[in-house]
Amino acid sequence: MPRNWDETLKKWVEAINATDEERGGGARKAIKQAIDSAPKLAQMGIDVFVTGSYRNNTNTRGDSDIDVAVVLRDVAFYELPADGSVTREMLGVRGSGHSFESFRDDVGAALKDRFGAGNVTAGDKAYDVHASGDRLDADVAVFLRHRRYTGKRTASGAWECFEGVEMRPRNAPAERIINWPDQHYQRGVAKNDTTNRRFKRMVRIFKHLRADMADQGDDEQRSAAGQVRAFVLECLVYNAPDACFNLEEGGYLKDTEAVLCWLLDATRPGADSSKLMEVSGMKPLFHGPARRTPEQAYAFVQAAKRRIFGAKGLPR
Repeated sequence: MPRNWDETLKKWVEAINATDEERGGGARKAIKQAIDSAPKLAQMGIDVFVTGSYRNNTNTRGDSDIDVAVVLRDVAFYELPADGSVTREMLGVRGSGHSFESFRDDVGAALKDRFGAGNVTAGDKAYDVHASGDRLDADVAVFLRHRRYTGKRTASGAWECFEGVEMRPRNAPAERIINWPDQHYQRGVAKNDTTNRRFKRMVRIFKHLRADMADQGDDEQRSAAGQVRAFVLECLVYNAPDACFNLEEGGYLKDTEAVLCWLLDATRPGADSSKLMEVSGMKPLFHGPARRTPEQAYAFVQAAKRRIFGAKGLPR
């Protein structure tokens, strides 16, 4: 019997329930308590906050863990203009007694003291803190602040910069992973407002659709679903123009088709995908150090469109 996609999409837009929200908050609170009670970390300026889909309100029941960032404010990585208009000497940058590696190790020790060594696993990019009854499984990523200098002066005369966070993975210490959680959050909220709350609902649809393709799709759909992360899906939906949203009242089938069709054209072979950006607006979605490609996105969008609308472009 053909699936009623109209009703399915209406279910997929729903946010997680209150119990999962409370368990997510419980994970962040417990991790902050672990950091606050660690003697080595007591005198440091540290921020602990939820990030990823839970902070951005694009999470689904399939998001079984919560992302928590632990950021040392006292030290920063720098990104200086390529033209040399700003240098370390001009900024007065000095060395610090806190290295990223030592801070990450101290955070790991604090987590193990609080939750038990058997409940904390160190990965290349984050510590996995296993769930208990009152909190979700948490991925705890450790960062220093990151400052990207533009080479311009502010009205007060200071050097203008954008602030994000940066880490170095264990298995590739020379690699710089720079995230912009505040910009991502702010621009996501703005996009949601201009689309009458449909942007974040569409992100949930795409995430549910990927899970559906991986679980029940044919070989092509399973393969395509496995090539894109949830973060990429959120960024793809963000790039779709506001005109793709609010095409029908009380339903999401037309919006979904419009977003998929726009993305098919934007990621097709030969298209200029360099203009597609992360939600933060601070990095291109493709053509950067991250190992993701427009070809992967195109394969997903093509398979996703066929999953719902079939070869003839009609809901199946």
